[in-house]
Amino acid sequence: MRNFPQKWRCRKVTDIDFEVCSRFNFSPALITLFANRGIKTEEQILSFLKPSFRDLHDPGLLPGIKEGISRVKRAIYTKERILVFGDYDTDGIISCVIMYNFLKRLDVDVDIYVPDRFTEGYDISINFVKRILNENLYKLIICVDCGTNSSEVQEYVCKNNIDIDIIACDHHEPHSTPFPEGIHDKGKYIIINPKLEYSTYPFKDLSGAGVTFKFITAVLRELEEEFKKRFEKSYLTSLLDMVAISTIADVMPLVGENRVIVKKGLEILKNSSNRGLKRMLDRILNGVEEITPDHVGFVIAPRLNAEGRVKNAENSIKLLKEDEKEDEVSLGKIVDELNLSNEKRKSIQESVLNEIIANNDFSWIIENQKIFIDKSERWSEGVLGIVASDLVKRFNIPVILFREKGEKLKGSGRSIEKFNLYENLFSLRDLFEKFGGHELACGITMPKSNFEYFKDEMIRIASSKLSSKDVEKSFSYDLEMSFKDINGNFIRELQLLKPFGVGNPRPVFVTRNCEILSKTYSQDEKVLKIRLKNSNVVFSGIMFGVENDLASKVLSSGKVNVLYTIDETCYKLDNKITMTQLVILDLELCL
Repeated sequence: MRNFPQKWRCRKVTDIDFEVCSRFNFSPALITLFANRGIKTEEQILSFLKPSFRDLHDPGLLPGIKEGISRVKRAIYTKERILVFGDYDTDGIISCVIMYNFLKRLDVDVDIYVPDRFTEGYDISINFVKRILNENLYKLIICVDCGTNSSEVQEYVCKNNIDIDIIACDHHEPHSTPFPEGIHDKGKYIIINPKLEYSTYPFKDLSGAGVTFKFITAVLRELEEEFKKRFEKSYLTSLLDMVAISTIADVMPLVGENRVIVKKGLEILKNSSNRGLKRMLDRILNGVEEITPDHVGFVIAPRLNAEGRVKNAENSIKLLKEDEKEDEVSLGKIVDELNLSNEKRKSIQESVLNEIIANNDFSWIIENQKIFIDKSERWSEGVLGIVASDLVKRFNIPVILFREKGEKLKGSGRSIEKFNLYENLFSLRDLFEKFGGHELACGITMPKSNFEYFKDEMIRIASSKLSSKDVEKSFSYDLEMSFKDINGNFIRELQLLKPFGVGNPRPVFVTRNCEILSKTYSQDEKVLKIRLKNSNVVFSGIMFGVENDLASKVLSSGKVNVLYTIDETCYKLDNKITMTQLVILDLELCL
């Protein structure tokens, strides 16, 4: 039997216990899908199928949590004014809001400050702390989704013993071990981050809002009874819809605690208790029966992100704050403004992307450099991260883009699985004024004078570490299937794997020798629609981003091997039958 293309790689798991099938009454196909995701034992399957709050780890295991609780309780009891400082992306915005709303319920005098992306940039700075110190309004700053790597601020706060304390609820990779003894002993700069070197917290991949949620949980647990009475029993559960949005938006793996957060959060999202979020969902997802991670990633999060990309995040904060000043009319206006900002963001993003593709020979870059790095005075730094993501998806190489402004460069990078961006950039950290991120994404500020050396070094590193095979666009599939096996029972079983995302990808299948019954191609949209027959069963398939040469070959072909996911949302159960649609990721002509 002819092999599939080399770029179609089967997820091979050999030690599968198929006896589990009878214990659960599952098909061997589903047990294989579980095993491909590292879920092999009966206990692991049960935990995956029925994620429970019991699966969440004790927040008391987080480093710095005890010191953080003590400091916040002191602020609450002595009625100190608190400033919540956050990031301007969806994760940062939600982190700010859930902390703000929590403290407001305790009658704390609290404000939110989100820096301007264009004039201030990411993370807390010494200049900001000095300004707050001079204003003498706050004794405590709670940083959310930032603060781990602000080493200059840490040193300034701790060594000078200033009249402001800082708590950082963060999830970013630490550049180095931040003064743990000096910070925690003095209680001046407390870092709560599961990724700290000395952390024993069992799960490392919480979002920023996930860490903030854990901190809120721990504080609420330790409050006096008179304060606890201000919160209904379902209060913490009610926050999970927003924490789920942050987890998906920040592309955290949907395993472990994150699976619990996202599965439970999506269940309550449609009936969110947050008035502003509910108003936005009613407007943009009206009529949707089930809210999925795709809705969050492609519809909800981009709108919360948009204003921070084109101006500032003020409207997104206003929308989600529990503020009775905002009536339904004003909330509706905010949603309208977020929609307009999102349209503006998409236009700017498309313009930058088209310019880059038109001005560069990516075939040569892929072959000779294995990474794309560029800068421009014209590009808006607010869209550089998503443009970089678009380029990574299209060309499968790491991408770092900079906005040039005077003698400074501010940029964002995105990477592929085979190239740890954070680790490789860390070796060049002396070139940067600011730097942060993780394996697949980064943010950098550096002098323009360092650019050419930086670019040359990164090309050298990428070329030495990435082979042609590493940057070839490849696909991993779970199973080879016959169309006759894709039936109602199998569709029901696929539902059990949701929600899909990083760490729990949507299952991918291959089927060989599919007869093409009909085909249509839209050249403008680059969409191919075909009807396929295999084992006397017919399915409709759709493929996006199809270039003209491939489309013409398919249109003149009689049979194909297909690699696809199953769009089970098109499959109606309870005796209402419609044809399941295959979303084709790649295909091979049968010769």
